[in-house]
Amino acid sequence: MGKRIEEKHREMLAGDPEYTEAFADMEEEFTLTRELIKARIRSGLTQKQLAEKMGTTQSSVARLESGSSLPSLRSLKRYAYATGSKMRIYLES
Repeated sequence: MGKRIEEKHREMLAGDPEYTEAFADMEEEFTLTRELIKARIRSGLTQKQLAEKMGTTQSSVARLESGSSLPSLRSLKRYAYATGSKMRIYLES
């Protein structure tokens, strides 16, 4: 099933300007979720283990990593601390 979704995504990027624009508008969210997942994997933690270190639930960690909603700075700090990562936020021009 995943392959069909990836193929459909590529087709839509190639042929649907509105889809391409919407996808580009979400670049920061996709980047954030990738970085969160990479930090957790680097730390060798499962979502459940990370949740325990953060004092939250596995489903909360899954929501953070899904990108379905933007996390608060407080949540990002807790995530970074629990994974032994450093959080840096900057604006680029």
